[in-house]
Amino acid sequence: MTAVECISAVKFAVWHVFRIKGLTVWQRLQLALLKIVAVCGYHYGKYRSYAETPRGSEPIASREDALRAVHAVNGLVLVLAQVHYYSNGLSKASHGKTLPGMCRIATRQPEIDGHNFIAVVLPVYARTEHDLALLFKVLQYLSKQKRPADLIVLVDDGSPLTLPSVIANEGLALVQLWCNKGPATARNCGITLAKERGANVICFLDADCQPSSDWVAMMERAQQETPGIVCGKTLADSSATAVGRYHEVFGTLNGRMLEDGSVLYGCTCNLSISVAGVDLLFDSSFPAASFEDVEFCIRAKKNRIRMTYYPPAVVRHHFEPGWTSLFSQFQRYGRFERQTALKHKEYLPWLWSSHEISCFFDGALPIF
Repeated sequence: MTAVECISAVKFAVWHVFRIKGLTVWQRLQLALLKIVAVCGYHYGKYRSYAETPRGSEPIASREDALRAVHAVNGLVLVLAQVHYYSNGLSKASHGKTLPGMCRIATRQPEIDGHNFIAVVLPVYARTEHDLALLFKVLQYLSKQKRPADLIVLVDDGSPLTLPSVIANEGLALVQLWCNKGPATARNCGITLAKERGANVICFLDADCQPSSDWVAMMERAQQETPGIVCGKTLADSSATAVGRYHEVFGTLNGRMLEDGSVLYGCTCNLSISVAGVDLLFDSSFPAASFEDVEFCIRAKKNRIRMTYYPPAVVRHHFEPGWTSLFSQFQRYGRFERQTALKHKEYLPWLWSSHEISCFFDGALPIF
């Protein structure tokens, strides 16, 4: 990894931006400058990755592995606090059987007649009051769904701030980890609990997202039509800003598509899985919110699990407006992409033959 590679990548990225059709000259200039920031951040993260020892050599591939990982992550005993349930007017009522040394898990919920049992898994790591405000907002959006989720699993990933009355919500289970272990482990805990409750569709959302009012309904429809992994359309919550426009034009959290029209990967800020068709868990060796979802999808593709891009399932994602946040975001991508490439030799060839799914252009970028 050298500065020469970074400079070459910057030149190609700027040339690529100016070949995009349908943009004004001012928009191209803005996007080119932000592309330089993103490319530099990515290559700096990639440079850092060479000085680090890749974490973990084997992905978590079964529920039993997930439970073992929950008990002992990196050689440390990880104990979860009691799982709290908020339903049928009860507050902080725990029911069901106990997994020794882990947490209390609810007994299987009776079958729901007429539709799927849908659970939403929502990991959160609240460091600031701003994070709590975003969490309040996403729970409000989930409470106003035309087709409400049957269960919301909120996994507190060892947040420095306590979650106040935000958790007192109908049909919500709160899982509290004693220390921060990353979104992959948090989602695995949520998946385990959702399966114990009898969910047959599990949706994933981030704590800084705003799902459309029919998001759960659209995910349910997509899973009925094409069961497997469904990736929705992820827009920026502030598309009027230059950074928001950048993410929409290049589909940062919208996944990528291969030349044959199949999805290479989607992002867990807007994703759902069919429990019957997807017997996979996230690789907890990814410690940060970066590439754990890409690795999950690559592993699913290798297992011939169907992945579908479904634009009607719309989520708006919050992006910090400054260029420093953009640099940090792509630094994480560069840092953890190498870990995915080392685990899956197919990843880079697939990546090179894929293209962005642009929200701005509803598909591939139109190039001169």
